[in-house]
Amino acid sequence: MKAFDNQMVYITGGSSGIGLELAKLFSSLGADILLVARNSEKLETGKQLAEKAKKNSGQKIMTLSVDVSDHRDVYGKMQQAVMEFGAPDILINSAGINKYADHFENISNEMFNEVMNINVNGVRNVTHALLPAMKEKKGHVVILSSAAALFGMFGYTAYATSKAALMGFAESLRYELKPLGMPVTVLCPPEVDTPMNLDEVETLPKEGRAMKSMGGFLMPDHVAKVIVKAIAKKQYFVIPGRSTALLYFFHRISNGFLSRFVSDFVVKRATFEK
Repeated sequence: MKAFDNQMVYITGGSSGIGLELAKLFSSLGADILLVARNSEKLETGKQLAEKAKKNSGQKIMTLSVDVSDHRDVYGKMQQAVMEFGAPDILINSAGINKYADHFENISNEMFNEVMNINVNGVRNVTHALLPAMKEKKGHVVILSSAAALFGMFGYTAYATSKAALMGFAESLRYELKPLGMPVTVLCPPEVDTPMNLDEVETLPKEGRAMKSMGGFLMPDHVAKVIVKAIAKKQYFVIPGRSTALLYFFHRISNGFLSRFVSDFVVKRATFEK
């Protein structure tokens, strides 16, 4: 795997899940890392784990407590981070939530807006705050979307909407940054074994659970390796997991018919299961 010596990597959502696995992997490949998240205690734990994985003693592992949904907090602290640590060569937008996986009628305006503010505005805020400084380095912007953005899913009207919005954002941003020599990578993993799954376990309808299982189940360290390889190759669009990639292939060639047909069948069967 490619080394990233002397590269500065900013990772939002870096205190847990895929973000933390990326921190450990980049640390083992020689990068300096800034872990960004809200919870200071979790950030400190993540820092210790990344420190243990360091390739050499001279690497810097730093943390910054930020609420990515609050643009004022983001702009002030990112400006400070650039001054103290330098602009990122790689920005990984991994922060996100899935707290409200439920029937649409049960999702209030406040719930929906919370998901959108963190998952969409959070990516927008951090990327916008850092972009001027990243231009000088021709930095690489990485966005974690989801397989839910490609297909939609029962019970995911909030989460899938937010992740689909990131696809439009990434596609548009790519056209703007490519002439500047700045790569963009967007990833759409299926279900991954992260703490975020615990947020939905009480409310996710059984039909949603059945649909979600079609895409497979990946471990965060595997997804982190896929992401790092995609960054090294400057790939734009990546789907970790063969099952999801195959589902998306049939979705595209059938203009969505095959994936909807299979999903409707899975939902119907789950609905009538005891």
